[in-house]
Amino acid sequence: MSSNEWPLVFFTMLSQMSAGILLSMLILWLSVKNIEYEQVETLKKTLILIAIAGMVTALVLSFFHLSLPQHAIYALSNIRTSWLSREIILASIFLLTLILCYTSLQFNMPHRALFNQLFLASLIVGIIFTWAITRVYMIPTVPLWDTPSTPVSFFNTALMLGAGATLVATGILSSGKAALTPVAQLQSVLYFMITAAVFISLLNMFLLQPDIGAVSGSLHTPAVSDSWQTVRIVFLLAGYTALTYWIAYQAPHPGGSGSMLIYIAVFCLFLSEMAGRHLFYASYFRVGV
Repeated sequence: MSSNEWPLVFFTMLSQMSAGILLSMLILWLSVKNIEYEQVETLKKTLILIAIAGMVTALVLSFFHLSLPQHAIYALSNIRTSWLSREIILASIFLLTLILCYTSLQFNMPHRALFNQLFLASLIVGIIFTWAITRVYMIPTVPLWDTPSTPVSFFNTALMLGAGATLVATGILSSGKAALTPVAQLQSVLYFMITAAVFISLLNMFLLQPDIGAVSGSLHTPAVSDSWQTVRIVFLLAGYTALTYWIAYQAPHPGGSGSMLIYIAVFCLFLSEMAGRHLFYASYFRVGV
């Protein structure tokens, strides 16, 4: 994979993480009912800010992929037929809805009473945006990308990194003076979300992802090092093992909800996803025209 593709690795991962944070928020609000109002507001603001930071960073990094960033505006000229154009406009709308979610909570602009509607709109846009990213890469002439593995991988990244970022946020907030009251419930839900994402990742890796040799046949294909796949699996299992140890032995004890082990585990999962996304871009080759 060329060095020019690394901005796309982080653009896709961070934008999917931002969408995944909103999904995690929705699942938490549906699953955990006894959170105090002030703590709910603090958690909402923190998570929305993280999602905004993820999207802003993703959009800034995406410009490093362009040889002429000043021409990026022309990508919007073909929105009727181009998934790339749709991806760009949806990214902007998604960021705008996130900002409106935050300003409605923090500054009552447009109004706090509209937060639920703005949040739902932002979540829907985030899901459509993630699908648009997926469609950009599902090109019939790129056989290793035009498979069910691509949407499974991209949406699973949103689930894993979104839940991971939310878990880190709960750990940080629980380390402060005003700890989240039902933190154990919140973190248990997030742990099971990450568990689902880990199993989906493994199933996708070994069952859905096509073998480059089987797909390419006699065609000249890029050399993809097996070491990256090893790194991906090692960090995935290390992160999940650390997280499982934490929830079994540290989370039940006072102060365990903000354990450093959470941050290490989520960082390992992020590195695993980064290795997987590197493999995705490195597997690029075209057939036909």
